[in-house]
Amino acid sequence: MSINVNWDLDSIFEGGSQSSALADFLARLTTDLDTLAAADRLAPLTDESQSAWVAAIQTLFDLGARLNQASSFIGCLVSQNVKDEKALQLMGQTEQLGAKLGALWTRFQAAFAEQDDTDWTNLVTQTDLHNVTFYLNKSRELARQKMAPELETLANDLATDGYHAWGRLYDIISGDKEVEFEGKPTSLGQLQSRFYDDPDRSVRQAAFELFEQSWAGLAKTCALALNFQAGFRLALYKHRDWPSVLHEPLLNNRFSAETLEAMWSVVDAKSAKLLDYFNAKAKLFGVDKLAWFDVDAPIGQVTKTFTYQEASDFVVDSINTFDSDIAGYCRMAIDNHWIEAEDRSGKRAGAYCTSLPLSKESRIFMTYNGSYNGMLTLAHELGHGYHSWAMRDLPYGARRYTMSVAETASTFNEMVVRNASYTASRDDQDRLSILGTKLNDAAAFLMNIRARFLFEQAFFEQRAKTQLSVDDLNELMLSAQKTAYKDGLAVYHPLFWASKLHFYLTYAPFYNFPYTFGFLFSNGVYAQAVAEGPAFHDRYVALLRDTGSMDTEDLAQKHLGVDLTQPAFWETAADRVLADVDEFVALAEKVS
Repeated sequence: MSINVNWDLDSIFEGGSQSSALADFLARLTTDLDTLAAADRLAPLTDESQSAWVAAIQTLFDLGARLNQASSFIGCLVSQNVKDEKALQLMGQTEQLGAKLGALWTRFQAAFAEQDDTDWTNLVTQTDLHNVTFYLNKSRELARQKMAPELETLANDLATDGYHAWGRLYDIISGDKEVEFEGKPTSLGQLQSRFYDDPDRSVRQAAFELFEQSWAGLAKTCALALNFQAGFRLALYKHRDWPSVLHEPLLNNRFSAETLEAMWSVVDAKSAKLLDYFNAKAKLFGVDKLAWFDVDAPIGQVTKTFTYQEASDFVVDSINTFDSDIAGYCRMAIDNHWIEAEDRSGKRAGAYCTSLPLSKESRIFMTYNGSYNGMLTLAHELGHGYHSWAMRDLPYGARRYTMSVAETASTFNEMVVRNASYTASRDDQDRLSILGTKLNDAAAFLMNIRARFLFEQAFFEQRAKTQLSVDDLNELMLSAQKTAYKDGLAVYHPLFWASKLHFYLTYAPFYNFPYTFGFLFSNGVYAQAVAEGPAFHDRYVALLRDTGSMDTEDLAQKHLGVDLTQPAFWETAADRVLADVDEFVALAEKVS
């Protein structure tokens, strides 16, 4: 089967946004949602009503899987062409359906909370629901922390054309913006790739300055979106009597504030080691201090590029030496055209993997530019796909893992490919480049992500008092970056709050710290995999399959034997990540 840089979406719903099959699917989904919404309330849970409860809850999960299927497909349509007006309309339609489903879950969760404990335990452990006990218990616990169901339903309905609409607006304005760079039309996503990946510092600087200038023109609208999204969340949390803006993201990621604090304290203490890397890199670039656009730049005499075919083959071959099952999945996903990789304008920025629960497939979106980093992105997203693949036969309610563990398989894949590249290379420049990409990731997860977290904390503290202007937001971002980067840069990116999509994702508040968690957690998993060899495969798959059925601390204790609330695990993981710094510095001295 020939390799293709474009994904196959027609096998899901033929015809894209004009698909009649998709229209029929959405119509049936709408009818079924309305039917369940109009149904009589369930009788109190007893032995006699138990079967009705099981059927209703299974229907809820079925509706969720079908909505996920449609939403993932439509998200793919918008990503591949941000000017597809029909797809944008369909996205709005699925968000409306999501609000309906959310209202149903709110109603059912409130009913969960009202039932007798013994009857509830029998329901979730002694029936066909036993494989989704964890999720249902979590839903019941959450209901007891929320407002009355009618108020939650109202908030959910208002969010569709308020809270979530600001996120849709951001997607549109960021995707529509094009500039001229080097004589040709360039999207902001393409421009960002140039200042991250181009080996020519003058090109990086020019791209970065144009990027900042472009976002400065959009900043007032972005500031409105950010302020109003945050205002909605703060008002909602106030009425739920939730103690902190971190309460929801911690619930969503299924770990405690103690674990988060243990991780960040270790990151703060350890990350200064990266300044040795920055100084050595600055010397190679002939500057006194790195600028923002230098941090991720390639190192050494980087002239080699990889065709998409070459990158795909290398990823599969590298992983195959480590785990043939993972490699087999990657080959299948590539050969079946599950990946959109073409470098063209009109696409949204970034990369992601989305699951299609009914098809038991995934689709991967990226813009492959021929660079080594692009190859690593491919490996990373295929790791996400493998995670979903490993869980494909589980009930839908047991496949809903959190962002904190979502990076486990993706980062694992990246480490395998990086280490295979380093082992295979005998050229000092190549080895320097590979080490550089590893340490770039360390800087991203230990510094860049921390800056996002510090910014968002400070932003919400101020937003509780007043709306913030563009200048206010720039100042908060600059302060956060200087703290996280240990004053290690000469030029920062104050408009990062505007240019980073993650701040506007309404389905995942504080879309930052789980990345650092996942990066360090993956390093711990990878260390055990290296130590145990092929024998680790079954335990690795078991860990991935349990990610939708356990709290994160319990998951780590069961499969890795570690306590995440204590610094020891995080210190070991951080030391392992930073072990490459001294080797990089020595190699940089050798080649300079």
